[in-house]
Amino acid sequence: MVWLMIIKDELYGTMDFNHTEASIIDTPAFQCLRRIKQMSFTNLVYPGANHTRFEHSLGTSHLSGLIAEKVDLDNDAVNKVRLYGLLHDIGHIAFSHEGEEVLSKYLGTHEEIGKKIITEGEIADILTENYNPREIAELGKRKEGRIVYSDLGADRMDYLRRDAQNTGVAYGVIDTDRIVHTLAMHNGELIIEEGGLTAAESLLIARFMMFTAVYLHRTVRIATSMLHKAIENSIADRTLQASQFLTMGDEDAMMAMCSSPTARSYVIGLKERKLYKEIFAVNARKMNNKTAEDKRASLSKKINAEVLMSYQQQLYKKVDFNVLTGRGLVQIAELSELVNKLEKGEEGRHEVLFMCASEFREQIKKHLGNEKL
Repeated sequence: MVWLMIIKDELYGTMDFNHTEASIIDTPAFQCLRRIKQMSFTNLVYPGANHTRFEHSLGTSHLSGLIAEKVDLDNDAVNKVRLYGLLHDIGHIAFSHEGEEVLSKYLGTHEEIGKKIITEGEIADILTENYNPREIAELGKRKEGRIVYSDLGADRMDYLRRDAQNTGVAYGVIDTDRIVHTLAMHNGELIIEEGGLTAAESLLIARFMMFTAVYLHRTVRIATSMLHKAIENSIADRTLQASQFLTMGDEDAMMAMCSSPTARSYVIGLKERKLYKEIFAVNARKMNNKTAEDKRASLSKKINAEVLMSYQQQLYKKVDFNVLTGRGLVQIAELSELVNKLEKGEEGRHEVLFMCASEFREQIKKHLGNEKL
């Protein structure tokens, strides 16, 4: 294979990209990923978290190729997996997942947007020279697509390591080499050999810890709630159309929303880190989404000031990955007590968070008094 582009990466060192990959990387659609932070406003808590979807996409492609080669896919399949890894986040819009939470109802998910970008326009033209664009876009439906998106896939390994590296926390430390070298294809299914079980456990635990300590840090959730209001209001007052977010990076969108009379205060608060403050938090087991919304509306009405709420969705999903043991394939949750306990551990940490502008916090707390929540 002839390599056309060489990139130095903070995690993997030298990464090589072939002609097709380099041509895609140089398109405006892919370059837009440079302007979309991987972790949105997490940098308000962890100042180093300024890395973008661009380097994550490059890293996922590189790691996907390493895994594909390790499990003995042929050269054509390796190239397709690398392309799928490269393009798996091409549909992300401003503010990554945090923006998508609001904008998906107008624009679709980042997977849906990405499929359109891959199968239409410049990237499709580049792919058509050697591949079927639709096949690349839908590789996730095939077994080899699990190399990218599975519980032990390249996407997850890359973002956990990269996010930990840039936030400075120790939670995302993963033995990537051990996982890669113990992955295999068994009857067409991506599995991990039993010798890689401990490394696999460390990855799954790292994800749990990163979500509870970093991604869902209370200050990050407050900033995200303010961002949601800014996006919603700027669309509602017709300062922006939802479709404009398709081609904007984070800073472009922030500047555009500053023109909105109903979004500007949230944008300025985010820019100057003048954030809403937590009033109280309640375990999600005690308060469903509707009850929480009723409580938020009631508080807001009683003090005649805005109260925002962040209802944390269930993040844990049953781990779907088989381990090759002496007695055949066994689900990882059957072998690992640690993995089994993750779901229960997350339930105990789910909280509904209520917040308001700092000048109203004491007023609300005084109003609440000894009220049981």
